[in-house]
Amino acid sequence: MVFNGHTIQDIDALDEATMNDITVMYADGLVGNRSLLTMQGTLIAGVFNYLRASNSQPYTLKSVLGSAYEYFYGIEKADPSESLLMFMSQAPNFKMDRFKGK
Repeated sequence: MVFNGHTIQDIDALDEATMNDITVMYADGLVGNRSLLTMQGTLIAGVFNYLRASNSQPYTLKSVLGSAYEYFYGIEKADPSESLLMFMSQAPNFKMDRFKGK
């Protein structure tokens, strides 16, 4: 963001929610090219389905995009608290009793 004319002070002044929104916009739009991949994946699936043999399995957007499809459309919606607990449980000296409600 600094290369776009912003200063470090501008970035430090952003609240966490705005920074998260900017991060998602960069990941999905500028870096990930979501719309471009989705459009090209749909076209590729259409062309491949037109050319495929009648007894073969049809191509889907999911089969064309692979892991990008999982990123864009979120195949598994994990519970954030479960993800945090799994991450924390891998730490050295982890104690489950610290996470029990009082």
